[in-house]
Amino acid sequence: MAGIGFAARLAVRRIDTFAGAPGANASAPLVKPWVLWCWPRQLAGEFGSPSAAGLASLGLDPSRLLIVETARAGDALNAIEESLRAQSLAVVIGVVEEAELTPARRLSLAAGETATPCLLVTHPASEPAGATATRWRVKRIASAAQSFEPRAPGAPRFSIALERCRARPESVARPPMFLEWNDETRRFDLASVVADLPAQTRGAGRPPVGAAVRSY
Repeated sequence: MAGIGFAARLAVRRIDTFAGAPGANASAPLVKPWVLWCWPRQLAGEFGSPSAAGLASLGLDPSRLLIVETARAGDALNAIEESLRAQSLAVVIGVVEEAELTPARRLSLAAGETATPCLLVTHPASEPAGATATRWRVKRIASAAQSFEPRAPGAPRFSIALERCRARPESVARPPMFLEWNDETRRFDLASVVADLPAQTRGAGRPPVGAAVRSY
């Protein structure tokens, strides 16, 4: 699922804001960047456990990742809420089929009270929850060819479309953005093929169908 890979990279960006990371504020207090990954056992069996080598290649230290698998989706949402209230995590990633309004509101309150970001990856057809700070439609798109080997895969690229923004609702009508992940800088850049297009033609057409990533 594209949303899982996108959320994992956002977690890397969050970790890099802590002291000791490349580009971090040297005067910021040193905090252990623990990350929680929570999902129901059914989804864990469907997608497979996160690869330690793959996470490390992104810049996400596997030794700082807590993985929680629950029997039911409702248990996963409860575990995510309790984790947000613990005030000991850099970011919480949750993967569930959907989140109804009441649990979504509880996640929003917990994240706001502790200033702990929560990234919730849901099914593309899941109903939007009004409690989310933002909701993004995420899809993987073709990567650029490698300069040294055209047949080799290039840097991962994503199409992201903003479907909800609590702080700036007027920004929802904007077309999708096309981003490319840079493994060296651990940042998202505007995909070069898109950067060369006129602003009015970028992302023209309908938003792609893909995973929904909600932030709290």
